[in-house]
Amino acid sequence: MSSDKSPLKDIAEGATKGALEWTEEKLKEVITKFKNRKLAFIEDVKVINLAKEQRTKPEWDFFKEHVKDEELRILFQMGLTLRELEKEDKIPELDSLKNKIYKKYEKRGLHIAQMVQNGIFGRYLGSVLERVTTTEKLKIEIENLFKNIENTIAFIQVDDNVNKKSSEIVSKIQSHSPKTFIISSAGSAMEKCEVIEKNVMKKISGYASELNKTKDRRIYFISKID
Repeated sequence: MSSDKSPLKDIAEGATKGALEWTEEKLKEVITKFKNRKLAFIEDVKVINLAKEQRTKPEWDFFKEHVKDEELRILFQMGLTLRELEKEDKIPELDSLKNKIYKKYEKRGLHIAQMVQNGIFGRYLGSVLERVTTTEKLKIEIENLFKNIENTIAFIQVDDNVNKKSSEIVSKIQSHSPKTFIISSAGSAMEKCEVIEKNVMKKISGYASELNKTKDRRIYFISKID
């Protein structure tokens, strides 16, 4: 993971250049980054403030209660922020934040944030809550899902090769035996996702598939049969 420029470095550079060069807006920006050092990689003060607002949501309270890993908490917060930017149709800010998440947390981190953004995590919880019996087991399920996300979820794209993608998913399920594997698609990729899910279910055993869909999204939860 790449390191981010420290807000303290901004202050030091500003002092070197001379305080007269600092505008009130620049000073407020640096203070905001300094107060929110874990979010400073976002750089855009308005988006940092939007990210802070996500901590008032019930989803955040639930996640914070069940997950103590600091990095996972940040990525969950980023997912809520991406969702808000999408809702407000702020596409340049949305794309910029995705790039920054990828730069700092790599592909795994971006996938976690996107899973929260597009509502997959909420639907996953609905599926898991039907079979877990204790709060501790729920915590383990959530952390295992995110820590092993590259082996527990596949985002289907419209240009994916159906046979190749099906084989990749089957291989991951057989190699890692996840309790739940998620196949997600949106828009024009939904039909391809349906074919892939059918191919996968023909080649694995001991799993049941449950479809969760909306008008523009199709998600399959392939769960191990206890």
